[in-house]
Amino acid sequence: MQMRRPFRLLLILLPTVLLILLLADPWKLWERNKSEVRLKNPDKVDRALLIDSYHSTELVRRDDSWYLFGSEEVSPVTVENLLIAASRLEVSSIVSRNVFEESGDSPEEARELTFFRGQRPELSYRMKTVSGKYILCPEGSDQAYYVALPGYPGLDLDRIFSANPDHYRDHLLIDLRPSDISSIEIHLASGEAFRFYQDTEGNISCLPANENTIIPEEKPGELATKLLFSYFTAIRYEGKAGIPADSLRSDENPSQLMASIQVEAVTGEHYSLKVYSFHENPNSEAHLFRALVLFNDEQEALFISYIYLDVLMRGLSHYFGEK
Repeated sequence: MQMRRPFRLLLILLPTVLLILLLADPWKLWERNKSEVRLKNPDKVDRALLIDSYHSTELVRRDDSWYLFGSEEVSPVTVENLLIAASRLEVSSIVSRNVFEESGDSPEEARELTFFRGQRPELSYRMKTVSGKYILCPEGSDQAYYVALPGYPGLDLDRIFSANPDHYRDHLLIDLRPSDISSIEIHLASGEAFRFYQDTEGNISCLPANENTIIPEEKPGELATKLLFSYFTAIRYEGKAGIPADSLRSDENPSQLMASIQVEAVTGEHYSLKVYSFHENPNSEAHLFRALVLFNDEQEALFISYIYLDVLMRGLSHYFGEK
């Protein structure tokens, strides 16, 4: 008899639970939550407005191009990343609007984002970061949502959804085809320094750039050297670091000079990249994914991804084979 009581209790509770689920219609609730945080039809959006405590950005599409404040053409990649991210956000949990208002150190941390189709807002919400998580509150909603971008767990959504106009500008530093380059000179922290020359026929030779560097007698590898000359197509920076050039040269700065790279175009133009390690604070290890770069005669360092820099800071053995 005692064994039957839990079973009877389950039979009584089960219809009640099923009734609650049917009335709540969790699928509709889930779809509603998605519609409040996800941007529908991002290809139809023709204007985006992003505002925070320090910046405001208006992105306007005309034909197939995007413009900053309607006049300055911007990097299409940054706008595409913004729209794709906005259309793929997933809800990880739901909280009350009060949680959004009270979370964080200050309400000024929130940024406002509004996406338009013509004159009509398609989606509008405020977003901020709380303990490393992203939370947004749709306009007019009593709820807030912790969100994530599936498949990109380490992606910095603060940058993707930036309200800083500089983020959307075309941060192009060097855009040279291999045939546009006459020479590349590389000085490495190891002490190696060498210079590649390219003649009008596309033949590449190598000479030392200091007295301590010895160039092997054989010719450099054709594939490796041609690839080096191809790496200066569309080198971009992420943004300004706010670090003066003089402070990088200070003995107290943990950043170390990793390489100095000079490129000369056949037209006579010169480009200089001085690459320093980046430390988020004086006691931290060097950043794994980006470095500080002094470009030409600029007096403020830039953040540049190692995607562009790693391939430019290889030693002679890469071009002549391991010894």
